[in-house]
Amino acid sequence: MKYLRIAKLLTAHVVGWGSDGGFGVRAGLGTLVAEVLVEELKEKSVNEIEVLAVVEEEGDSWMTPIHEYLTNETLPAERKKARAIKRKSQRFAIINGMLYKKSFLGPWLRCVGPSQANYVLREIHEGSCSMHAGTRSVIAKALRIGYYWPTMHKDARALIKACQECQVHKPVPRNPQEKLNPITSPWPFYKWGIDIAGPFPEGPGKVKFLIVAMDYFTKWIEAKPVATITGNQVKKFVWENIVCRFGLPGEIISDNGKQFRDNPFKDWCEKLCIQQHFASVKHPQTNGLVERANRSLGEGIKARLGKDNKNWMEEISHVLWAHRTMVKSSNGDTPFSLTYGTEAVIPAEIGMPTFRTAEVDVAKNDEALKINLELLEEKREQAAIREAKSKRQMEKYYNAKVRNTSFKPGDLVYRNNEASHAEDTGKLGPKWEGPYEVTEALGKGSYRLKDRNGKELPRTWNVCNLKKCYIHKM
Repeated sequence: MKYLRIAKLLTAHVVGWGSDGGFGVRAGLGTLVAEVLVEELKEKSVNEIEVLAVVEEEGDSWMTPIHEYLTNETLPAERKKARAIKRKSQRFAIINGMLYKKSFLGPWLRCVGPSQANYVLREIHEGSCSMHAGTRSVIAKALRIGYYWPTMHKDARALIKACQECQVHKPVPRNPQEKLNPITSPWPFYKWGIDIAGPFPEGPGKVKFLIVAMDYFTKWIEAKPVATITGNQVKKFVWENIVCRFGLPGEIISDNGKQFRDNPFKDWCEKLCIQQHFASVKHPQTNGLVERANRSLGEGIKARLGKDNKNWMEEISHVLWAHRTMVKSSNGDTPFSLTYGTEAVIPAEIGMPTFRTAEVDVAKNDEALKINLELLEEKREQAAIREAKSKRQMEKYYNAKVRNTSFKPGDLVYRNNEASHAEDTGKLGPKWEGPYEVTEALGKGSYRLKDRNGKELPRTWNVCNLKKCYIHKM
């Protein structure tokens, strides 16, 4: 009974549609009735068909002559052009006022002008449903969805070439960008390369670095362990290990480390008329001779240490001696013989005597050493000839893989991000950053740059760490 009383109360007031189109109230327990009114329109609510046009072409385009011929049979006055338009128009048709082209892929292809073509390419290449695909993929997609214009491949290649995202994420080329420029020295101990190796495990006196220098003519190597790599330490090393043993050098090649580039070492070199040459940023090949010596010294020390011996400083003299008495493939002589005129006696000749150690005549030996010193100049000249021949062969092999790249002042370039560290170098970070403007070409692949604000970059950059920047122009 309680349930029936609640049901009567709810059905006493029921909202329905009134006959006048408004809301009405129905009473009673009878069947619920809803009145639905349908209005008939005497005129159309939309007078014109709305078409979404993203890009409209203005003026004449490549489609104009074909469109005029198909609609009005209008042809140019020149006979050759008229014949060409007649021949081309056989594959075109006007559908709903638009020009279409017959396709080998199936559907009709809508013909578009330059502005519309640029929109289509950008939407396919860098739009919301894109992945910055290559030229061939972009053109294939444009054709399959039904667009056509006569310069599709050219326009797509130009657009993708100038795409900033594609440029900064493009892989770094492995082929050399500049021909090989060998470094030669006119006479012994005139030109030295110097570099810092380390850090190594800390030794006695907190020593953990190694200053390494190498003569470009004789390949004589000098090294000294140090605790810190300051300008004073470098100056002391050059004075004690190079100047006091072999005389003043004419040139010193190094990287852009502060200990080499700044005072007191820079001022000291200027006072002694020693020319300093610096490698470009992240281009160790400029001082490759010493870089290779660093690696060789490290490998030799590591091989001699074994498992228990931790004092790597004690092994330096042994490894240096091995290098100085080993024949170099570039000139066919040992650094010791090109320095002193004769070969050094090594421990193996004492343990198992050879002819020259077993049959020693002191008087004749002194005379033979003097003769060797007289012939030392000729021996060095022969070594220089062999080295030049070796470098020519190396140049021929290296230059065969070169893809010549050069820039001129005013060009825009990107820098290798792994060299500059200007942007995040994570897994998804860009491989190139910039752009920068070339201000000066120094030759041999070196350039000076400035940023977009006009600020000059302090160091030179090699072509192997640069890539041309392209900007798309409509």
